Amino acid sequence: MQWTHEQSPIIQSKAPKILVRAFAGTGKTTTLVGFAKANPTLRILYLCYNSSVEKAAKGKFPRNVVCKTAHSLAHAVYGIQYAHKKTKNLRLTDIARGLDTQDWELVRDVLATLNNYMASADAELGRPHFPRFRDKAFLTSAQER
Repeated sequence: MQWTHEQSPIIQSKAPKILVRAFAGTGKTTTLVGFAKANPTLRILYLCYNSSVEKAAKGKFPRNVVCKTAHSLAHAVYGIQYAHKKTKNLRLTDIARGLDTQDWELVRDVLATLNNYMASADAELGRPHFPRFRDKAFLTSAQER
């Protein structure tokens, strides 16, 4: 491939860090593919904006480039810590069936509580996760005496 006078210095660079700043559609990805091919012993992380860009990039880059989204990179490192909170989509009807109730207000409270817990960094379910009681003051058993 014939590189432009802007692409050649990037592809031939031996700098430890390279910043390529250009408008959309000007050939940044093509330039980075050229750089990766010119440096086959260099391991490169190509950070993608979303999974469709990641999928397309995996088909363009050589094997020394790892294409990931920021989310998938973070999940690989931190996701295991929160795997115990991961669930499939929980529906109101599933909760109602599990509780054997038709009290839909209760079912909505349970779902909201579970969502609050799963979105938190807390290890245990507690009062702060119950939306109905979150802003209310409670007496502890010691205060009740």
